[in-house]
Amino acid sequence: MGAPVKLFADRTHYRPRERAQLSDLLRPYWKEGPFSDEQRRQMYGLSEQDFQISPSLEDADMAVLPMSWNYYMAQGAVGRAKKFVELARRAGVPVLSYVTGDEGVRMPDGFEDVFVLRASGLRSRKTPRQMALPVFLKDPLEHYPGLEGYGRPPRANNSPIVGFCGQASLNPFKPVLDLARTVLRNAGSKLRLRAQEPQPFYPSALLRSKALRVLARSPRVETRFILRSRYRAGANGSEARETTSKEFYTNITESDYILCVRGGGNFSKRLYETLAMGRIPILVDTDCCLPLDSAISWDKHIVRVPLQSLATLPGRVAEHFEGLDDLGLRELKMRCRALWRDFLSFGGYHIRMVRLILKRV
Repeated sequence: MGAPVKLFADRTHYRPRERAQLSDLLRPYWKEGPFSDEQRRQMYGLSEQDFQISPSLEDADMAVLPMSWNYYMAQGAVGRAKKFVELARRAGVPVLSYVTGDEGVRMPDGFEDVFVLRASGLRSRKTPRQMALPVFLKDPLEHYPGLEGYGRPPRANNSPIVGFCGQASLNPFKPVLDLARTVLRNAGSKLRLRAQEPQPFYPSALLRSKALRVLARSPRVETRFILRSRYRAGANGSEARETTSKEFYTNITESDYILCVRGGGNFSKRLYETLAMGRIPILVDTDCCLPLDSAISWDKHIVRVPLQSLATLPGRVAEHFEGLDDLGLRELKMRCRALWRDFLSFGGYHIRMVRLILKRV
């Protein structure tokens, strides 16, 4: 293990009541009360052996803009962010920053040398220093240890089992409402009335419904779908949420492949939930950015189907399945789990992401 990476960040930027906008890499190290390194390792998978906060910019390996770009733009504090970046530039230290939420915010001019992490975005528009951010999860196999297993689930025939558990009812008015929201949002963005970037129209509920229908009608795959009329089946209260969560993860573990379609933002949380459970994601690719794409051979772990080729979805899954024997399928599932643990968990991602940045500068 090498020396810890030294991070510089100006804590005067931080507002505890706005902790949701605190840059992710600072969360394990900026706490309001006592917090041991063992607690840090248990909660975040990081320790003081990985990163340390440096009081001196000149002694730092990297500067982290303390709050998200969403925060600086909403608070009219872009000038303060600019001063921070300028100080880092003079010291020759790379700057890391974050964008939060489903929609991206328009980066101010003059920050092209700043590394930006964000979950959303379009691959075709990605800037050289934009990096995709995973959706971070607590390890579901720690919460549901009885669901671990990489063998073949019981099946009716020798076909791939495709699972999905989630909201799938299609309100015919929702695509119309989504289109209206997109038009209004993009108009506000182009008129500089909103900080958010303009977004192409993707009716995610309609897209999910179409993909499920294509799979359900095909004789080449076996489907195990639990279709909800509302998010989390309308669960209220901790007991009901626990029940629906276990049903969700049980559906994953009883499948070989899981359908993953973008939601409000151009990314899929289900992709990471599937990998964490050691199953194979089927990603409907809507020009998505995937994390650490220079270090991860994504197409060796997932089945990626372009949006324009949705009709071929069952065939592609069946061909992928037919190219694996039982041992190969089991090993791929184990590699999917290892990919999440080592590269896409909170600690694993940040360690590898920072290494990649420091190699580039």
